[in-house]
Amino acid sequence: MEKLLKKAMQASISEVLGTMFYMPLEFETQESLEHSGLLKTPGMQMASLGFKGALSGTLVFLVPRDLLQAMTADFMGERVVSAEQMAGTLKEIANMVAGNTFSTYDSAKEFCLGIPELITPSRMASLRSGGKEIFLLVESVEGSMGVWMGLDS
Repeated sequence: MEKLLKKAMQASISEVLGTMFYMPLEFETQESLEHSGLLKTPGMQMASLGFKGALSGTLVFLVPRDLLQAMTADFMGERVVSAEQMAGTLKEIANMVAGNTFSTYDSAKEFCLGIPELITPSRMASLRSGGKEIFLLVESVEGSMGVWMGLDS
């Protein structure tokens, strides 16, 4: 199950970021969230999205602020973007990656996605308290990002 879910996550991330932001990506699947260094990156932005269904848990998309700012500016076709626009972009990426992941993983099963929200490092720490974790480090020309999924037991 974990291997298939990881493949679905990777395909989804490639599709969403490739389509929305024209970003060529590489994946470091052997990394853990701790070893990636993303949680220690100053200005790390995170959006979480809960899900229920055949699997239940939380998906979190992590991206450094500078990279998110560049992605949002490119997406909106503007040079200057607001914090609100960046937050909207980040939440929409989390939503699209989650939805695409589950339809790729098993299109016959029903999943209910929650509303994406911005989270703090302390909230991220509380999400990581038990259960299975899946993490993908996503490398782009412009920097590193990550997608973490915690599955309820």
